[in-house]
Amino acid sequence: MSGKKESRSEILKKSDKMVDSHREFLDMDTDEEDFGRQESPEVEEELPVEPEKPVFSEEDLITLVNYVKNLTIHSHNEMIWNESCDRTIEEYFKNPSYTVLIIFLEGNQLNAMLGIPTCPFKGFTYFLRSPWQVYTPENFLNTVSFGSINDNVKSNVLKFMENIYAPIVLHSDEYASFLRNDVFLNLHEFIVSLTEEIYKPMDLTTLYVPKERLLRTLSKVSDKNNYFLLGENQTTILSEEDEGIRKLVGRLEKVVWFWIRQIRRETTVSIRKKIDNIQDEVNYWNAKHSNLNHLHAQLLNPEVRLIINILKDLHSPCAKDTENSITEALLLILFIWAESPFYSTTNNMEILCQALSSHIMHQCQEYIKLDVALENNPELGIQMLEKSIRCCDIYETSYDNIMTNVTSCIDPNKKWDVNRQEVFNKIDTFKQRCYDVIEICKALIVFGRSDKMRLIGGPKGIECEAYWREIESLFSKSLNQIIMARDIIFDITKFTWLRKIREFRYTVLQVENMAVILINDIFESVKNVEEGVEAIYALQKFKNWESLQKILRNKWIQVWKIFSNEIEQCYISVINQPKEKINVTVNLQCISRYLKYQYSIIMNALYWIGDSDLEKCVLQQYEHVLDVIDEGKKDV
Repeated sequence: MSGKKESRSEILKKSDKMVDSHREFLDMDTDEEDFGRQESPEVEEELPVEPEKPVFSEEDLITLVNYVKNLTIHSHNEMIWNESCDRTIEEYFKNPSYTVLIIFLEGNQLNAMLGIPTCPFKGFTYFLRSPWQVYTPENFLNTVSFGSINDNVKSNVLKFMENIYAPIVLHSDEYASFLRNDVFLNLHEFIVSLTEEIYKPMDLTTLYVPKERLLRTLSKVSDKNNYFLLGENQTTILSEEDEGIRKLVGRLEKVVWFWIRQIRRETTVSIRKKIDNIQDEVNYWNAKHSNLNHLHAQLLNPEVRLIINILKDLHSPCAKDTENSITEALLLILFIWAESPFYSTTNNMEILCQALSSHIMHQCQEYIKLDVALENNPELGIQMLEKSIRCCDIYETSYDNIMTNVTSCIDPNKKWDVNRQEVFNKIDTFKQRCYDVIEICKALIVFGRSDKMRLIGGPKGIECEAYWREIESLFSKSLNQIIMARDIIFDITKFTWLRKIREFRYTVLQVENMAVILINDIFESVKNVEEGVEAIYALQKFKNWESLQKILRNKWIQVWKIFSNEIEQCYISVINQPKEKINVTVNLQCISRYLKYQYSIIMNALYWIGDSDLEKCVLQQYEHVLDVIDEGKKDV
């Protein structure tokens, strides 16, 4: 991987000639691409620091202030506006850098402020706009965004998020495909948490119903497209090509799992240790009855029924109650144990329980598609494996609960002495095999072959790409050995699998070491912030591998250090400016634009790379140098 080192100027000359194919993650103005050329811009073309503020006639200001007053909602209609409010409202219109105007009642008089209040007072009316959006008497009523908030801020936020923001976002096509699922999932989780925080103290169980746009599409999915099939003979799965629908189903499952927790909590009757009086007990049960009626009405909601039916059609585990099915089977076994003379012996009951374990394991094996997991869709494979493990865990937990708490109630003189280890030997081995395959799938996601290379260009681009192909080839050979042995993975009687997985892990260790060499070699040639961000973008899938996360974090710190050095060099240039007035103005403007350009690159990368330990310190350094530049402009 080592080669002849090139000077900085040679690298820059080569990089200037290269076509960059990995810039979709950068959000920058194209007119700044030519920064660094030697031409001196004309002074007349210098951009102002901020747009000019609008100038209003007294009549126009009075009109705008009256518009605000007429749109302001407050509970005391006889409240009198005062001069302080008028001046604040006028300032809002005269200075478009203020994006929000708040009108609120404080004590017995109205007040206004140009920002969000730290406490909700008794509610307020707000007016919003984009930065430097100019309101005029002609456009105000057609373009203004305003509303009111009462003193129950959480409830207001919930109503806005659930009824206005969420429907717009969930029906929007503005989000890139790789962001859509995370954005929607986070939105659902936020609204679910907020709903719980508001209604739980009121002893009300309120189900959040996501208004996903594909619900009606999914309702037409055929029963042949089965998403989860434990306990059934069919083994088809949802089309792996329709990634959007698969992710939608995953989001719906998370919401329904929360419904299930809410329902279980409400339907579980806890023993009240202390009752103060009869009326309190009556009130408690009346409230319980009222909430159950409220919950029952929600479960009859067509949107709720639609989501449940969709997940039933797709055989989702949250609509197909695995726990109840397993519990029913175990209770039947106990009935046989109590009533059948043949199965009353320990040995025969042990064989019967082992048969149930084998049946559950067989259903999980039928559900897991190893061809999908080990080849074209390891993410889906991980989901199938994790659900199968969860099913086995539910089985073990249900077995322990029932055999501990129920057997003694059937016949106190009869002891359940079935050997638990013998019952779950196969299940435990199967679960370990599932974990092995999950490990393989995760390695495939990181080190598997990809059609689209994301390695950076530059002097060592071809060399780095060739080395990455070596890594892929080594991993691919080891993976092919696993694929050839897939028939023995879940055959728990074949111990040759243990040797296969040891060999695979050894190869992955080699691949990890090669990846470390590749990362270090790529960053040897990184000289500026843009190259560093591009390099991390090229290597971003390594973030999914735990042993490589630390080195990538260190490289991200390296990029911040480069930015810090750039800031320091700019600072030195600023304080060493010549005295000629025109040159000083031009140079300070160029330095400012360059720093802001570097800043935009590194900040746009934050959302997908993450924070750095140096971030706060370097950003303070950046702000300080910008202040020095601004002061220098004033002195010219």
